[in-house]
Amino acid sequence: RGDTRAAGEPLYAHHLRESPDVFRPYRAELLAAHPSEGAAVVRHVLLREYPTSLVFFKHITKQVVNLDMQWVAAPGLRHVLLVRHPLRMLVSFGSSVPWLPPEKATLDELSLPQLAAMHAKLTELCAHPPVVVDADDLASNPEGTLRALCAELGVEFSPKMLAWPAGPKPCDGLWAKEWYASVHKSSGWNSEKTSRAYRALPKESFPVLRAALPFYEYLRAFAIKPHAAEVPKAERTIVDHGIVRTLAPEARNLDLLVWVGPPGKGQLLPRELARVSVFDSAVQGGDAVWEGIRVYRGKVFKLERHLRRLRDSAKMMAFSNVHSSAGLACLKKKKKKNWFLLCSLM
Repeated sequence: RGDTRAAGEPLYAHHLRESPDVFRPYRAELLAAHPSEGAAVVRHVLLREYPTSLVFFKHITKQVVNLDMQWVAAPGLRHVLLVRHPLRMLVSFGSSVPWLPPEKATLDELSLPQLAAMHAKLTELCAHPPVVVDADDLASNPEGTLRALCAELGVEFSPKMLAWPAGPKPCDGLWAKEWYASVHKSSGWNSEKTSRAYRALPKESFPVLRAALPFYEYLRAFAIKPHAAEVPKAERTIVDHGIVRTLAPEARNLDLLVWVGPPGKGQLLPRELARVSVFDSAVQGGDAVWEGIRVYRGKVFKLERHLRRLRDSAKMMAFSNVHSSAGLACLKKKKKKNWFLLCSLM
């Protein structure tokens, strides 16, 4: 888009200077061609005036190292964090750069811990929290995701953001020849190619994947929702037991804590992190019991009878290590709320 200027990784040389053990085949060339004093880059590149109304700086979070971070709160700056699933990143290393195959990729190379820490720091320092975009959303619904991003930033959406001429770009760094081969062949978003099946992951990469996933899940919880095509009002409702209900999520249910796990070993989790393993017997064999319990004006409706029936059902299914009724006694302390509790034993 003509109103935007872009700059790729202006702190790359600073990162290499501060990280002498990081191998890059173009290290000497990059350090010779780009300023490596980070504070100077911030002053003379990131914070200077530009002739265009918008300036886009692409950074890798691990490159923002050993710097006074107060500059991130400068007027006019907004921050967008792009997060990718670590499995996608791990399998992409070998295809992008042969000198960094998946089995040699480290947690530091993925930069997800640094990205999570950066999210917390930007939230602390800036008037506007950082906008998080999930790469899978961007690939599967580029227009909807970019429209949502523009809305968050207060920038007008342009269809020019959906296509571009193939080949190198003026903002490419000298490292482009190592990393950007597939990007230079592209001329638009290709969700089919981006969402193709994962290649096999080397055994050596599994510890990195397991270590990276919690950071991804943390960031994914903040990701913006892509804009969808307008749904006719009549299609936004369903008929539930003869009652017309809206498909819109109930705002009171957005911030919930869910207990997952057996007595003494489980934990309370936010709803977006609460899940059951695909290897759980409830998924594999469909053996689970549940009770739906209503709460009216802060009073649980027949709690003891519901819990007794739940435990009796669990005994009939020969479940062991079942929660005691006392484990849910805290429900009686809720005040001034009408709500619905779903208790499941699996």
